[in-house]
Amino acid sequence: MRPPLSALFILRQGSCWLLVYVSVWLFLSGADGWVFGMIFALAATVLSLWLGVSLPRLRPLHLPGFLGFFLLEMLLGAWDVARRALHPRVPLEPAWVTYAFKCADPGVRLVLSAMVGLMPGTLASHIDADTLHLHVLDQSQAWRLPVQKMEMHLARLFGAAHS
Repeated sequence: MRPPLSALFILRQGSCWLLVYVSVWLFLSGADGWVFGMIFALAATVLSLWLGVSLPRLRPLHLPGFLGFFLLEMLLGAWDVARRALHPRVPLEPAWVTYAFKCADPGVRLVLSAMVGLMPGTLASHIDADTLHLHVLDQSQAWRLPVQKMEMHLARLFGAAHS
């Protein structure tokens, strides 16, 4: 059984979680349905506190580098996918590939598996021990380097050791 949480901890963590959930709701809904959004943001906040989930500590100085890298990769990947969709002579070599994690932090691994799916042309399937299983649109393209760079950026952002 875990020890009881202090009121200050609950207030601080609850405020942060509420801000995160309201921000996600605003982003996804375009600020429509305030009552519905607030009910679910509050419910998600209470659930996060009840489960004892804490927010990861981020290093804000590394956020611009991560966002710049991620947005550039999304743009380049979207261009590549659009070019392949519109030009039938551009080859496709879809394949299942594996990526060996360099960072042991489970938070970095989980976020990497989620974020890599947002990059066009890649989709994370599952994590097996120290390996991330991915589906790539073209195995002849350099898919590994962007995944390595994203893992490095996430490790910096979360303050985790990266080899």
